[in-house]
Amino acid sequence: MISVDLDRASTLHLLRTYLTVPQAFSVVTKRRLTAPYDVTVSPSGVGFHIKILEQVSIEQNLKIRALLWDHAERLAYALKKWALNPKEAYIDLCFDEKNEGRERELNMSMILQPFSAQIQQTRRLLQNGETEKAEEVVHTVAKQIESAVQERRGKQFVGCISFNGDSLREHLEKICGDIAAKDRTFKWRMYPCFFPEFDWMLVVFTNDKDLAWKRISWLKNRTELKAADTRLWVKERIAT
Repeated sequence: MISVDLDRASTLHLLRTYLTVPQAFSVVTKRRLTAPYDVTVSPSGVGFHIKILEQVSIEQNLKIRALLWDHAERLAYALKKWALNPKEAYIDLCFDEKNEGRERELNMSMILQPFSAQIQQTRRLLQNGETEKAEEVVHTVAKQIESAVQERRGKQFVGCISFNGDSLREHLEKICGDIAAKDRTFKWRMYPCFFPEFDWMLVVFTNDKDLAWKRISWLKNRTELKAADTRLWVKERIAT
């Protein structure tokens, strides 16, 4: 099996990749794709997985995934495993369950059924190398199926707190680690902050916008963050 991990919640990116699967497979293997390929919403609820039920060599697997915009870090990890052990059998790992979340089927065939003429047109354009014209059609169809795809994906949110100082970062990491050990629904990460006036960004992940705000508000008011210069916000999560 060949699996592709798309780490963005973009319907356009999903459709573009989905329609490119047969061409990418043929370019690498020099044969037509005859096996089916399925789409699921990833366990995080953010991105998508495309699974191609076809057996290929490790080299072909990596090339196909690269052509289909597979997650860059995932590809790099697979390449390292192969470099360290040319006989490595598990270079294509795709989790169907992660952090208590499970994949959910996304029936692209059904969603795209009303647009079969446009899909056939796109495939012909791609085969003829007319990528710009194909992209125009893909953009049009992506807008029309946006609500159907996103409804099945559901929404995920991030609550963010930006702040300064390594000592405060270590203090918050200890607090969040203790909370997560007691509450398995508490998911968090610490990142360098993209705002120039702050060093770090604590991020809490939930599928409920209000809960995201409640959790970062609690952290702001009940920890050393209370006396610190901070910025708080909640937004929809669009990438893993």
